[in-house]
Amino acid sequence: MWLTLLALRNRIGILMLSLAMVVLGWTSLQRLPVDLFPNIQVPVAFVGVVYKGAPPLDIEQSVVYPIEKAVSSASNVEHVESFSKLGIGAVQIWFNWGADINVGQMEVMQRVTQILNSLPPGILQPFIVKFDVSNIPVAFVTASGGNLDERALYDLAFNTVAPQIEQLPNVAAATVEGGKIRQININLDPSRLSARGLSILDVVNAVKAANLILPSGDMKAGNLDYNVFTNNQFKTVEPINDVIVKVNPQGNPVRVKDLGTVADSSDTQTNVVRTDGQRSVYLRVNKQPAANTVQVVDSLRAALPKMVGIPPGVKLGVSFDQSTYIRQSIKNLMEQALHGSLLAAAIILIFLRNLTSTLIISVAIPLSILVTFIMLYFTGQTLNVFTLGGLALGVGRLVDDSIVELENIQRHLNTGQSRWEAIVQAAREVAMPILASTVTTVVVFLPILFVVGIAKLLFIPLTLTIAIALFTSF
Repeated sequence: MWLTLLALRNRIGILMLSLAMVVLGWTSLQRLPVDLFPNIQVPVAFVGVVYKGAPPLDIEQSVVYPIEKAVSSASNVEHVESFSKLGIGAVQIWFNWGADINVGQMEVMQRVTQILNSLPPGILQPFIVKFDVSNIPVAFVTASGGNLDERALYDLAFNTVAPQIEQLPNVAAATVEGGKIRQININLDPSRLSARGLSILDVVNAVKAANLILPSGDMKAGNLDYNVFTNNQFKTVEPINDVIVKVNPQGNPVRVKDLGTVADSSDTQTNVVRTDGQRSVYLRVNKQPAANTVQVVDSLRAALPKMVGIPPGVKLGVSFDQSTYIRQSIKNLMEQALHGSLLAAAIILIFLRNLTSTLIISVAIPLSILVTFIMLYFTGQTLNVFTLGGLALGVGRLVDDSIVELENIQRHLNTGQSRWEAIVQAAREVAMPILASTVTTVVVFLPILFVVGIAKLLFIPLTLTIAIALFTSF
């Protein structure tokens, strides 16, 4: 009731407020992050350990079980899962819903560090990551052609393409997959090693000792102070052949070339990528958690033709684009919302038989939706299939309050009352019933607040969108 009196006494102010809501709503719509799903953070952390050459049973007993025992006592841990394969073991820690996954990850890291000395000496440093939906790549960038082999393509993607992609706004990482990784292999002859009383470890230690950067002190020259270091790192393959592994009793040095051969080769290839039938590589492009997927992909596509350092003939393309699905989903939902709005306006026109009344009621739909965009922006939501689905579901309900109000105003006008009296009396009669109807509709979604798990993360944005739109229409 008081809202109606306030609007009647401040008609210019209400008009300016409505125009301000239109401007703010349109600005919020432009700034809302666009994604396929809402922000989902599953409280799961992974601990992975690489133990090359170890069978699954040994990894389970000597690596996975101690880690399980250590992390299971962390706070807010619901349960722990694990698996062991040849050369690798992983522990999956599920925390209680609502727990701070960042705090849990730090605690898991501390507990793994405490038992690190008790793990087998041959393992690599354990890695600890948390589950994040943003780890799903938004695009795959392929690199092929140019008469480059797989090793050259990998080097090009890793050293040239990936750094330029990672400099784009809101890009978290660009990981290279496929191709061959350059590796210097020393192929030793067991009989030569045995004849000279050497082992593989002796050769490894000798090469390590010869391939280093050694600080050598400071040198002062006048007012300048120089750091002196010895750089003995290998730049080519040939010097590795001359590395001395041992000096025999006769005083003759035993070099690497006396024990085997050195080859500029590649690591064992574990995956093969083909583009149009040709061997190639691709880069997994990940966005930052709160970034707009569509904007990230658009900036990526715009940057690919402008990249520097790409040899002639090399083709860079996008083989997977997550924004395609987002654009299509949003387009379909917006079309459905628009069709619903037009149908609602047509039904109103048929029953009221008054074009002015139809236009007045139809204003409630875009105005309520724009105000909803404002609230979504300031509550940190994204424009996704669930928020747009909530708008599509609520389009028909947005005009209900206006129809009841306008029909009651028309009834009072037909009795001969003035326009002011008809509006005030009609609002006094239906204000509470309309409020009760709106609250009843919103309360239906209240149990969603008590749902736990991914379902809550998915349906809370939908519920919030419908509630905001309905209260705005009131």
